[in-house]
Amino acid sequence: VSRGCCSGRLSEEDMLAVLLVARAAALSSPAVRREGLVGSSHRVTLDFGRERNTWMPPRWAATTRAVFSARFSWQANGVVRVDETRPVRGLALGSGVTWDVDPLGTWTIDDLTLRVSLTHSGFAVGDCEMEPGALDLALPVFFTPDIILSSKEGLMSIIAYRFFVRRERRLVGVWHAESMGLSGD
Repeated sequence: VSRGCCSGRLSEEDMLAVLLVARAAALSSPAVRREGLVGSSHRVTLDFGRERNTWMPPRWAATTRAVFSARFSWQANGVVRVDETRPVRGLALGSGVTWDVDPLGTWTIDDLTLRVSLTHSGFAVGDCEMEPGALDLALPVFFTPDIILSSKEGLMSIIAYRFFVRRERRLVGVWHAESMGLSGD
């Protein structure tokens, strides 16, 4: 059996390879990526505190972590609805700290990463203080016929300025998501 380019036919192996590449390209299109999450909800845990390799000031969150829970409902056009935000453990729970998050954030999937952007009011729990502003979340995703969010921890970061000039991304904690099914469930 000739497998050269001039035989005019593809072998079964070559046809399977072409089909797999076409399926991967279809699953990676932005429309398919977004549609896989739309209408579903996740319970997320946001664990603020010192992480390795952060550029936050040395005393920031040296002894305290602040852990909050929220419900994310994924909507069309890259909108995420955030509600049921509350402290879940540690000093944040014991001291009754509140953390207000704008109820509408944004989300997108690029490459194999879910990216979420939220705006919040800030909070202070011990030496773990967050100034009001933007919070960016990143979490790996997997494409099967459905989109599956990684069960591992994703990263939370902020944009900050060093010496009023240098713009840098700083790690402020980790987060993970647990599926709650469709938003209407």
